[in-house]
Amino acid sequence: MWITAEIEDEKETYTFESHKLKMIKRIPWPICQYCGLVFLKNKVSKWCIKNGCNHSLHRDYKKQFK
Repeated sequence: MWITAEIEDEKETYTFESHKLKMIKRIPWPICQYCGLVFLKNKVSKWCIKNGCNHSLHRDYKKQFK
């Protein structure tokens, strides 16, 4: 069961957890085995890669999409 960052009752703090890359046939980009992030070559993906698997809990997460 996944708990998303939108839950207001339980406020989680950001802690860095590194990604674990996994290559899948037919997909040219690596994928994180833990969080499912696809490592694309764009600004938002690079920011998420730098901040680890808990990137959605980071205080600057919403600023990346503006």
